[in-house]
Amino acid sequence: MENFTHNNESKFEEALTMTLRQKQETGNKKKVKTILRSKYRSIRSDLQAQKKRQRQDYKRGKRLSNGKKERAKDIVHKGHKQFALTWGMMMGVQMSIGRQFDFSTKFNGDIDMRAASLKVADFMVVDKYRIPLKIKGMSSYFKFKDYSPLVFRNLRNFWSVDKYEYMNSICNPDTNFLEFMSNSKSGMYFFISHDKKYMIKTLKDYECKFLRRLLPHYFRHMIGNPNSLINQYYGLHRVKMPHLNRKIHFVVMNNIFHTPKPIHTLYDLKGATYSGRYVKRSKFEIKGSKVCGKDLNFQGFTDDDIRSSNEKKQQSIPEYRQWLKIGKADRKLALADQIASDSVFLAKMKIMDYSLLVGVHGRDPMLVYGYIPQEINNNDNDKTKEVKIPTSLFKRDDGGFWGMNDDGTLNNEIYYIGIIDILQQYDLLKFTENKYKSYLGKDCSTKISALPPQKYAKRFVEFIIDSIK
Repeated sequence: MENFTHNNESKFEEALTMTLRQKQETGNKKKVKTILRSKYRSIRSDLQAQKKRQRQDYKRGKRLSNGKKERAKDIVHKGHKQFALTWGMMMGVQMSIGRQFDFSTKFNGDIDMRAASLKVADFMVVDKYRIPLKIKGMSSYFKFKDYSPLVFRNLRNFWSVDKYEYMNSICNPDTNFLEFMSNSKSGMYFFISHDKKYMIKTLKDYECKFLRRLLPHYFRHMIGNPNSLINQYYGLHRVKMPHLNRKIHFVVMNNIFHTPKPIHTLYDLKGATYSGRYVKRSKFEIKGSKVCGKDLNFQGFTDDDIRSSNEKKQQSIPEYRQWLKIGKADRKLALADQIASDSVFLAKMKIMDYSLLVGVHGRDPMLVYGYIPQEINNNDNDKTKEVKIPTSLFKRDDGGFWGMNDDGTLNNEIYYIGIIDILQQYDLLKFTENKYKSYLGKDCSTKISALPPQKYAKRFVEFIIDSIK
């Protein structure tokens, strides 16, 4: 440092010199430089990895839309970079679920019997496992945590999830997960089981903590509302592999669109009607039914210039307006009441930014607005899948909810619906987003997604009810 001189005109070199001198005096110069370098490298690598995943997701969607099959690199096999992570998930869930078959004097019999009589302490239980590994002659282990195992086991039993089938779907060593990259900005991983019945989503630390706090209320609501449209959580876990520098939290949940009938159009509805809630027609023409439309598409807007703030206010086209054609008044009331009940619960839990996924199957696909026929060799669309009939009212009609006319006769459509993304709280970040976007325009304060939970729930319910016909 004695020979180091800096240019007075360079503020960066001046600041760097002062920093290095200060840390040299404390004897931590090398340690500080190493920490700074590692932090910069981790930030840079995370951004590069996120951009790379987005590019791969775009190319994969375009490839599938052109009628090509799943490539080997899209399946999490032995050579995949996420194979070790998914293998740890499989082994940990297998050990957790395997306890259902054990008899123990501690539980006085089958653990399913113990799960049927829950106590308050069961919501706070965390089972920890150390699973041994052998890598090229070296012995090691990885850690696995199972959060509130009896609570989730009770929920699986309530939803009639067969434990043998569940274990075979998630933990079968002869099969591999399918990797599904999310389009959200969070950058979290999505995996789909080989039979596409279950989805596995990685969570951030604060999402895992919030779900654990939410679990008693979630359990009470789902047990008291068997027709609830909120997505079903089957297990919350954490895995720590030797080669990873961080702990991975993940949740196992149902796949709303694992249906016996093919989905012809998709919609993601929040009740927000600002310009960002619109998908251009060109995307539908390229990808077809793989594209998920949004609120403005659902309302019948078709002008791609709607995103431009300089354009005049656009009007929806009535013949392009999508409706939930439920039929008789009692069916309409049942759906409206359940939407309202679920929204009130989420508002009480200070949750917002959730959405209603709507999948539309047409008995005659050409009569479904938004459906673009494509020559795709997709086995899932060529044959009917066998799906167990669930207890929910809205999943009993071919796995969904039949569309009907006012006289009670069946119409052309079947609806597959569910509320997703229920782990977003109205925190400081969302509060700031609300104030910033509200400042930009007069109507933005009522159209944006970042609303307080009560206002968000009110708008969400009104939007869905107004779409029922």
